[in-house]
Amino acid sequence: MQRFRAWLNQLLALNGSARGIATGFAVGFGLSLLPIPFLGMFTALALIPSLRLSPVATYLGTAIINPVTGPFFYFVDLWLGMRLWGLQAPSWEELRVLDGAGWWRLFSELVGPFLTGGTVLMPIGGGLSFVVVYYAVLRWRARSGSVSPAHARKSGREKALSSAANERRSAGATDPKR
Repeated sequence: MQRFRAWLNQLLALNGSARGIATGFAVGFGLSLLPIPFLGMFTALALIPSLRLSPVATYLGTAIINPVTGPFFYFVDLWLGMRLWGLQAPSWEELRVLDGAGWWRLFSELVGPFLTGGTVLMPIGGGLSFVVVYYAVLRWRARSGSVSPAHARKSGREKALSSAANERRSAGATDPKR
């Protein structure tokens, strides 16, 4: 649990906007749901410069799908694809008697549903992870009082509005008529 907390703190403390961090994570996680090992990860990492994503957040998003967690996510891909295609899972008795050619035939029949499930889950997983990470970054920054350099810089208009509001507040506090 301590390693997970350290990983989560590393993600939330990245320099950059909450939106940039969440977008990088969502792209990395969403593309990694594609059930072709390493293709989603390499695609997400290749998109970093063109989409101006946070490299660390993108990599952390791809790291969710790993050899330990991958079987769970890929099972969900296959299960969803089989449901969408209207297919039933083979029974254990059917699987027990398969030889090499039988396994290859079964694999060939399930490639379509597997890719369909992954394709459907990619935008869902990416969208959900964006929302979760975005609000987690905002909440973490509000609780810790940390503001990234991107947030510390305000535009000239924002500074002018902010200083005008501060002047009105201070004038109201010293004005004896109020």
